[in-house]
Amino acid sequence: MNPQRLAVKIFSVDPDEPVDLDPFTPLFHHFIQEKSLPGLLFDVADYAHVPQGPGIILIGHDVDYGIDQVDGRAGLLVVRKRFGRAAIEEVLRDTLQKALSAVAAIAADGRSPIAFDTDAAELLVLDRLTAPNDDESFAAAAGRVAPVFDVLYGGATIERVGAEDARRPLGLRARANQPGSDPATLLARLEAA
Repeated sequence: MNPQRLAVKIFSVDPDEPVDLDPFTPLFHHFIQEKSLPGLLFDVADYAHVPQGPGIILIGHDVDYGIDQVDGRAGLLVVRKRFGRAAIEEVLRDTLQKALSAVAAIAADGRSPIAFDTDAAELLVLDRLTAPNDDESFAAAAGRVAPVFDVLYGGATIERVGAEDARRPLGLRARANQPGSDPATLLARLEAA
């Protein structure tokens, strides 16, 4: 299984509470100017007017970052694209590193009071031809990504999300068996692996 697009979402601490998106347009422009995040970043798209929509997106060549409120659950969504034939494990590790770097950069900037629950991450396989939303694809994906999440969290529980609707992308949620790690610790674990 080598999909062409992956997304990782790290939810806010209280994902059911709406997030003030106003600070993110200038913040994301600042990130472009200062090259604060990994990737070639070049534009910001504002979808704040869409209820429970994609929010504010920082668009890049090989990665997009966004404050997403799809399904009424706020969080940071990082979408990886244009990674060739790299294995899903490799792309997941890279995407998690980018997501944790963004969480740290948003917190360090201080323009938004949003806080993220880094003890869990949701993986969406955005390539339905390679990974349809079915039991077989879930089993295959879980087997491949579990070692990455185990390194990240020092042990993780993985469950399927979105199984009730086959039209949705294949989704997996990993939760730390021992919660409480900050983004810097999680990044160090990924880099050491």
